[in-house]
Amino acid sequence: MTQRILSADAGADALTLQWQDGSRDAFPWTWLRDHGEDEASLDPDTLQRRVDTFAIPADLTGGTATLADDGATLTIDWPDGAPASTLSAERLAACAGRIPHEGHLDRAGTPILWSAGAMPNALPSVAFDAISGGEAGLADWLRNIHVYGFSVVTGVPASEAGTVELAKRIAPAKHTIFGDYWLLSAELTDHGDTAYSTQYLEPHTDSTYYDDAPGLQMFNCLEFDGKGGESVVVDGFAIAEKMRAETPEHFETLTRVIVPGRYLEPGVHLRAERPPFRLDRTGRLVQVTFNNYDRAPFLLPADELSAFYAAYGEFHRHACDQENWLKIPLRPGMALIFDNWRCLHGRMGYVGKRVFYGCYHDRADFESRLRTVAAA
Repeated sequence: MTQRILSADAGADALTLQWQDGSRDAFPWTWLRDHGEDEASLDPDTLQRRVDTFAIPADLTGGTATLADDGATLTIDWPDGAPASTLSAERLAACAGRIPHEGHLDRAGTPILWSAGAMPNALPSVAFDAISGGEAGLADWLRNIHVYGFSVVTGVPASEAGTVELAKRIAPAKHTIFGDYWLLSAELTDHGDTAYSTQYLEPHTDSTYYDDAPGLQMFNCLEFDGKGGESVVVDGFAIAEKMRAETPEHFETLTRVIVPGRYLEPGVHLRAERPPFRLDRTGRLVQVTFNNYDRAPFLLPADELSAFYAAYGEFHRHACDQENWLKIPLRPGMALIFDNWRCLHGRMGYVGKRVFYGCYHDRADFESRLRTVAAA
């Protein structure tokens, strides 16, 4: 729905706009000068700010506010002789929180949280040929990841080249100590990590020891000859929101306590710190970080430590409740990609041979691709 401004009333400190539904928002004059969309304020080619924010007088007051395009455009003439500022009703409404801004990921679909009693009826899935063959299939794949936190891809070539072709539909792979792309098999001994084993792995997020943990992780099954080894996916956001509703004291603890992660091997010592639940400026959950394997030693005051163990244990209980699990038996021709900032993943123990080829993607690259595809 196109946003329309019905009226603009100038006050000493702010301009008050009335919207088509009759509600109002006040915008300070300094903010309006700083956010113009006219050529004097914003470069039309790069969309970078031209206005000198730091030269705007702190006691700035507005002059004449004029509406055009049936209320879709606002123009302000400044009394100090500065070029007039023009702002769209769409930008103003988005900054006031009335509509999603142009970068808001929910423009690609509203995330659906799932857990016990509310699991996806069918696994979100897209065919490899659809993803590689056009933008529509790519859009379906990216939306699956955004909405459900994961997606299966079928008909994938069981080869390293097929994995790379699929991954590049999003962006170049993110480089880590494991390389750009990596083989995952119990037969490999390149890294001293529990993932390179046949044992059961509890649900966890990867790379808690990186300041910028990968946003996506992808596995393509190249070979499987054995029993067990199902991939486990858990919606960490669903658990966090359940805790926010049912045990808010535990939720608050996990937004506040900074937990360190580390990775150690000869010649490598990685370390990063962040809370298990990271929120944005509006209080919205943006990242879950949980990996008890890689948690580094740290000490808190006694009462704080007690609160942390209680909250961390509560999250772990939900994460290890198999009622909240999706078990996906990956076989050659199948790939699994998931949001490493939202979903925990694990593995059932197995016997036999199980070979995956995979990679990580940077969060910013995924979000950029999602926005551009959703806007097409």
